Amino acid sequence: MPDMSLGDVTIHYEEAGQGPLAFVFCHGLYGGGDTFTEEFAFWKNHFGRVISWDVRGMGHSSQAAKYSLPLYASDLARLLDGLHIDKPVVLGFSWGSTVAQQFAIDYTDRCAAVVLESGTSEVNVAASEYWYQAAEAMRQGKPGAQQIEPQHMDSVVAASRVVAGLREHPLTPRLKHITCPVLVTAGAKDDMNRGAGPSVIMSRNIPNCRLHIFQDGGHTLHVEKRDEFRKLVLDFCREHGIING
Repeated sequence: MPDMSLGDVTIHYEEAGQGPLAFVFCHGLYGGGDTFTEEFAFWKNHFGRVISWDVRGMGHSSQAAKYSLPLYASDLARLLDGLHIDKPVVLGFSWGSTVAQQFAIDYTDRCAAVVLESGTSEVNVAASEYWYQAAEAMRQGKPGAQQIEPQHMDSVVAASRVVAGLREHPLTPRLKHITCPVLVTAGAKDDMNRGAGPSVIMSRNIPNCRLHIFQDGGHTLHVEKRDEFRKLVLDFCREHGIING
């Protein structure tokens, strides 16, 4: 279980394979990179190298003095520097897609392609209030709140507030700055995002973008629609000359 010290935080990551190209997974809010390790064998066969990582304060990464969306993205950039990975394909799942969007905006020359799975770039009033109240309930340990390990609390609360803040500070207007190819995927039956609407919004604001909606898909597409999702991503990368065969 390798760790990398970035100075202000220690980031845990898992990897398999080797080579100049890498497939990098950004996890959802209540999980960690280890939720993706069962996928390593498949993606390694096509990209040579596959990485999953835990954002600061979650999973097996250390706690930190500060948490913010730009810092989560900066941690990924510094991790890739330390691993000598230049331009990976980045898959951001759920909340991890928010990190992936920020990374692609801040480091436009660092992505071969980005896959945004079941994500959002903005929220409405109801969703903002939900995520803010959820963060407060977790922080206060209220009955019925999501149970969070103490060492993860600060980061999970901060991340929840990031999502709530997408109402007043949406990423949508900044998506035009993403220059790499982007595949946006959504499930029409996604209960978390109330369908595919957020993904449609993202796709309309990213210049070099393809949108695919799984009509019978839910939130965790890379699991519940595994074969179709894998084929979709591989075909997309082939179309853009990122992989061959």
